[in-house]
Formats: sequence, structure tokens, C-alpha cells
Amino acid sequence: MMYPKRIDMKQTRCNVREVLKNFRKLDRMVGRVTVDIESPHRINSLKATLSDLSSERASMQMIAIEAERNAILNALMVLSLTNRMILYYSYFVPESFSNYKISLEIGYSERTIQRKKAEALIEFAEAYKTGKLIAYK
Repeated sequence: MMYPKRIDMKQTRCNVREVLKNFRKLDRMVGRVTVDIESPHRINSLKATLSDLSSERASMQMIAIEAERNAILNALMVLSLTNRMILYYSYFVPESFSNYKISLEIGYSERTIQRKKAEALIEFAEAYKTGKLIAYK
């Protein structure tokens, strides 16, 4: 009898954190993007020009970096509003907010933010490239 695989929540959250930590670097490389966290469809990109790139290899690398950044943003936009706001303030703003500052911004207690952040990381893992970040035991 085949048993379904169990999700390793701790490793899944670690996988998501690694991807989200790279977002700021990717965003600087490709060009800043403004995200309207209230609307799941509003993303305005400030495009970087490829004219300063000297080779085709560099431009292909830039396209891959932009695709990765867009995959992260698309996964963020799929999340529920509260989870989207928590991850946005934690990983997407130039200076990340502490849980205390996020709690003041959103209106939940600091402990609730901590619990919801753990939920948001799992929800992001499911949304990012159809579950690519999910780790199994």
C-alpha cells in the first residue's frame, strides 16, 4: 500500500526563505518593481535597459534573472491578502520590517504575525512554480 508523502514543514519554510532572501538582489539586478499589495494584479516594473550588456550571454542571464523575479512576484500575488502583506513587509521592501513593525502596520499581535508568517511561507511554497519548494520527509 502506498502512503502519501508527508511534507517536511521546517525544510519547506527554509527553502522559501532562501528564495525570498534573493528577491532584493534580483530586483536590483533587473530593475526595481513596485508592488501594490492590495491588488493581486498590479505590478509595475521599472525596466532595466539591456543596452549596457555587451554580450548575448549576459542578456540571456538577465532574462533568466527577470523570469525568476517574476516567478517570485507571481507566487506572492496568489497568496491571501494578509499573508501577502506579511511576506511583502518581511522580504520585498528595501529594509525588511521586524515582526513588531509588521504587527503595527497590519493590526495583529506580534505572536499572531509570527504564526501567520509560518503559514504564509508554506502557502508561498505551494504557489511558487507549482510546489517546487515543498520538501518531503
